Amino acid sequence: MSWQEYVDNNLQCPVDAEGSTLKASALVGLENSVWAKSADFPDMSTDEMDVIKAIFDGTNPGSFTIGGLKYMALGSEDPETKMRGKCAGGGCSISKTGKTLVIGIWATPVLASACNKVVEALAEYLVSVDY
Repeated sequence: MSWQEYVDNNLQCPVDAEGSTLKASALVGLENSVWAKSADFPDMSTDEMDVIKAIFDGTNPGSFTIGGLKYMALGSEDPETKMRGKCAGGGCSISKTGKTLVIGIWATPVLASACNKVVEALAEYLVSVDY
């Protein structure tokens, strides 16, 4: 399966009974390259990727941007591998694996918990196959 198929089939799948999907999603390598993304995923700068990785490392506890949109970083049950972000009208879920960031962006009516579920499920699978 290609990286794009992981995004298309695992992150952009229906997340609720109404068939809603995430607004956008991507797999971003820890070396700052986008492996695959949905059509609506915004362009991310390497600086934006570095700030997100710094939050996971505990060196930047504040906010971050994705494609220029500012998110407030929220805590999670596992701050070394899971992060949530909140912005007006939506938010994001980011999971860090050994080699990638799995990013899902949601907007209402999608719930944050639905976004977290699909992002974390793909991240757990990637960790299980050493990614």
